[in-house]
Amino acid sequence: MKLYEELAGHISGLIADGTLRSGERVPSVREVVRERRVSPATAMRAYQLLESRGLIETRPRSGYYVSEKRDVAVPRKARSAPRTTRVEVSELVFQILDASRDRAVVPFGSAFPSPTLFPWRRLARYLGSGARHMDPWSTVESLPPGSVDLRRQIARRYLKHGTNVSAEEIVITGGALEALNLSLQVLTRPGDAIAIEAPAFYGCLQAVEMLGLKVVEIPTNPGDGVDLGALAQAIDRHGIRACWLMTTFQNPLGATMPEAKKRELVELLENAACR
Repeated sequence: MKLYEELAGHISGLIADGTLRSGERVPSVREVVRERRVSPATAMRAYQLLESRGLIETRPRSGYYVSEKRDVAVPRKARSAPRTTRVEVSELVFQILDASRDRAVVPFGSAFPSPTLFPWRRLARYLGSGARHMDPWSTVESLPPGSVDLRRQIARRYLKHGTNVSAEEIVITGGALEALNLSLQVLTRPGDAIAIEAPAFYGCLQAVEMLGLKVVEIPTNPGDGVDLGALAQAIDRHGIRACWLMTTFQNPLGATMPEAKKRELVELLENAACR
């Protein structure tokens, strides 16, 4: 490796780990020459290489800055034939989340709304009023498995839709991701294979990586959701232990599966569970 490439690699590493952030000034050529003991030509070639890669940009009469338009890597596309794959996504997810902090970026890669959409003044007023009138013991009523009154209301809602579920069987979680993670922990062991959509929600990939699972990627269409034929094939071939699917407003495609296809999906999974 040439000296200018080594220098460029060092600076790109500082950008990748967040030491140098988007919009921040990069050490000047003079500073690099003095601190790294390289020639001005070497420093200039390193910066030209970084600029060609889109990592830094020149600002007239100001110097070099970390580019605010750096590309964020995206997950691989689904393979044509379903096969098991180990997942390693932690660094990729951190890149996506880091990009969502950039005020100049519309974060289509994350599930966070813009903080400017929240009515902060009203929220502050309501929170203050609520805290003043709150019963201190109410802070422990919602400990796992959750508020009894809330679980009863959920059970009644299930009943309204034709499903008989006892309030004792319901667990209140801190969000959908906690519920899905708990479900995977109950149903799988490290090394098991699960079916996920391709492309998949990055939170799903994080859970899979954390639990040491393998995945089978099932192609998903923006029009009507997951490919049921490919899912059936994967279940037959790979001993799928669980399926992580979003049938309504799938993240990231936004696909919603038609009701008839949802019924086909439920029938397919019921038949697989009975084998």
